[in-house]
Amino acid sequence: MRTVSDVMSTEVRTVGTTDAIGPVRDLLLGTGIHAVPVVDDTDEVVGIVTSWDLVEEWGPDQPVATVMSERVRTVGPDAALITAARAMRDAGIHHLVVVDAGGAVAGMVSSLDLLGELAHDVEQHLVLEPAHVVARAGDVVVIRGHAIGMRERRGLITEVRGEHGGPPYLVQWLDDPHSEPHEVLFFPGPDADIEHPVRA
Repeated sequence: MRTVSDVMSTEVRTVGTTDAIGPVRDLLLGTGIHAVPVVDDTDEVVGIVTSWDLVEEWGPDQPVATVMSERVRTVGPDAALITAARAMRDAGIHHLVVVDAGGAVAGMVSSLDLLGELAHDVEQHLVLEPAHVVARAGDVVVIRGHAIGMRERRGLITEVRGEHGGPPYLVQWLDDPHSEPHEVLFFPGPDADIEHPVRA
């Protein structure tokens, strides 16, 4: 059984409660990450700041403690991926801080990490018939919320990489406009669809 340590990011930046919001916002924008753990003077995790927390126009000199969420969810590196997925689903969040046995930050795992692993597993066990799925750049991939334990996700197809309009597709998720487009292996069904906008 694959565990959190198999997919987590290990190069994790942390910030302190008294760090200013401005540099933290710059860090998120400059690195393309969407969450950063907040630690105290003993390096114990006391909160988390996400890109959603910084949507409001907070003053750049205000401390991180002003916007961080104190109800940070953590998981151990040896936890099963399904455990991490359920924790995200139940809490309605997209990131878990991975901590070692001593409570120190060991990594981060995101919902996109788990989706990538799911796509890999599906690719290994199913044979896709590209002729059943035909898309063009500008079409929209729709992933129903109940399929991934979250709200519905929609993504703009920026590039078709398969033959005859088939997957994989390069997708820019519309709820995460600052991220880089991701390659998506698409399987049509009741939980996933492609919308074809009317073209002039």
